[in-house]
Amino acid sequence: THYHSDLHLLLPLFLGGVAGTIISGQPWGKLTEPIHKIIIALSLQLVLSFSYPDYFPVVLGILGLAVGMMAPLSIYLFRRSQQKELFFALAIAYGVGTYGFTSYAENRDTFAVIATLITLISAAMLWDYRPMKQENSQDYNFFLFIPLMVWILLDSNLFETLSRHESMNIWSKYTYTIMFSHFAGLILAFFSPNSQRFKQVAILGMFVGSYALFFLGMPELLAIVYPITISYYNVIVFSILTKEANLQTLSLMMIFIGWIASGFGLAIALSKVLY
Repeated sequence: THYHSDLHLLLPLFLGGVAGTIISGQPWGKLTEPIHKIIIALSLQLVLSFSYPDYFPVVLGILGLAVGMMAPLSIYLFRRSQQKELFFALAIAYGVGTYGFTSYAENRDTFAVIATLITLISAAMLWDYRPMKQENSQDYNFFLFIPLMVWILLDSNLFETLSRHESMNIWSKYTYTIMFSHFAGLILAFFSPNSQRFKQVAILGMFVGSYALFFLGMPELLAIVYPITISYYNVIVFSILTKEANLQTLSLMMIFIGWIASGFGLAIALSKVLY
């Protein structure tokens, strides 16, 4: 919102993000371990955090490069056995993110530095960490990732639309409701049946409910249903992506899932199709 979601202003961020995602899956000479690449990306982000959020195009592109590198590398480091760590990481991220969502971007510079520094120190402590190999890991067909792209597009579109809707901007009025709803969504995701078909039907139903509540103008219920939807489907997306055994393939998938799908969602929101 600091850049008013101007697609022209954000283009360097998008291009940098795609470039970072691509090179994350490539060998870096003798630097081959994902955790080492993450530390480099976080170090770059820490330097940029001192001038947050006033970035000119080149710096914005470099920020995109750092963010693009970290997404596939972080997912690759996690494995399905590390569900407790994922639960607490997402709970902290949703809690802090929701609480600070309504703050002005100009007032987030200190937080940007502190949060990045904490993450960098944590990553440095894992210098010798190596991702566990899974005997049942396998490569997946591209078409199996299409539902993930659809979910992220729907989320991006609704999120950006709500952010611009005065009467339906739920974050400023229902902050704590949204936080607890996020936690509820995480719990539902971790204890839901293991059937992929069930999960896909559940996510579709949640998105239908979220969009319906938006069109009906019911922010109180939307502040409950939509955050549950976000938390639930993100856990499923993360769990599916961690099954990809090849880092280069994962990086390619993240371009479509993390950048193209969300970019289309933003473009649709800015076209004011919904509002």
